[in-house]
Amino acid sequence: SKARTRLERKPLPIERAKGSEILFGIAPCSLALSQSRRDLFRLFLKQSSGSRRLVMSELVLQATARGVPVHHINRRELDALCRGQVHQGVCLEATPLRFKSLEEAEKPDLGPEEAPNRQLLWLALEQIQDPMNLGALLRSAYFLGVDRVVTSRRNSCPLTPTVSKASSGAMEVFDVYSTDDLRSFLKAKSAEGWEVVGTVSKPEDGENIPVISCSEFRWNKPVIIVIG
Repeated sequence: SKARTRLERKPLPIERAKGSEILFGIAPCSLALSQSRRDLFRLFLKQSSGSRRLVMSELVLQATARGVPVHHINRRELDALCRGQVHQGVCLEATPLRFKSLEEAEKPDLGPEEAPNRQLLWLALEQIQDPMNLGALLRSAYFLGVDRVVTSRRNSCPLTPTVSKASSGAMEVFDVYSTDDLRSFLKAKSAEGWEVVGTVSKPEDGENIPVISCSEFRWNKPVIIVIG
């Protein structure tokens, strides 16, 4: 009898489109709906009341405008869809986002002749494997006005729904580039006149590399901050 009750309570599996993934959370789903960076299949919502009800209505309007079918399901089915993550009553089935190649990042107005005269700020991430850490870095980078994020392709976390949620949806509007050879990329940018900087906890950690205080640093050329 107990086993039968458990089977009856188990949420029915929802078939997904081949190659799709499940975004979860209000910010990631709303921003994914507002952009044209993913193919979108279905929006899943939990019936809500109060202040959350207005948010859900806005999501329905966004989905309708994009021609995305809306399905109202219960909380257990939403939990199953995103494997117990904090979904805030919203899940979105969509194609994954991929890293862009550095070739796509190089634009004419960022050439070596002009770059040294511009106040650009790039963030280089080396082997950031934790999706929560990557999401937090993307969220901060977007908020603080970083122009571009480049990550090492090897031993780095892909752009997963967990990263999008941790980034508060910034991943949905912020291009992330990758390279197989981050060291060569940094050397090339340094030769173009960029300042490549990292952080150390104390001067002796620099290993014969010039170390200055944050208060003494002068941003007078394009900068790449390396984290990882």
